[in-house]
Amino acid sequence: MAEGRPDIPMPLQRALLVEAGHRCAIPTCRQWPTEFAHIKPYRQVREHTFDNIIVVCPTCHARYDNTKEIDRKAMLQYKQNLAVLNGRYTESERQVLKVYAKMWAPMEEAHSEKGSLLDLMREAMGENRHTFGFGDISVSKGMWWLLSNLIEDEIITITPYYPEVEGAPPGGVVALTGKGLEFIRRMVAAEPL
Repeated sequence: MAEGRPDIPMPLQRALLVEAGHRCAIPTCRQWPTEFAHIKPYRQVREHTFDNIIVVCPTCHARYDNTKEIDRKAMLQYKQNLAVLNGRYTESERQVLKVYAKMWAPMEEAHSEKGSLLDLMREAMGENRHTFGFGDISVSKGMWWLLSNLIEDEIITITPYYPEVEGAPPGGVVALTGKGLEFIRRMVAAEPL
């Protein structure tokens, strides 16, 4: 801590770490170890509050404080998006979203010369309305209920395996919908969910 600055109280540290899942709150990062970053600088606000602190890794913290590569508006939105994600989706659902978020940035960069990744993927989806081939996740049928909010919100679809593989548990393939593509894009771009 800076000289003369009080430590962040342990109950507040715990709440912040739980909010971020003990990982960096930046969806394309999610690394650890983590640090506590004041969204508005401590020297301005002179207090530690839940709404003004976000958990990030040391690299993202430096990208925010030192290089300004991550701006305050993005940091505020990442913080607000944590509330939406944690309030609506289970840990299993957030893990699925994390998989897609980590894939998004490198794919978007690779396709930037050809147009927006979102437009290219929608065009490739055509009438299918789902993204088979983009980070498909295989899920046993007994686990589908763990993804029920993502399904209900039309972020993902699950298509059963055909034909069933002998000896394998019944299951299906998770794929993003068009709405899901937009959700991931917004999540990664620090836009409101």
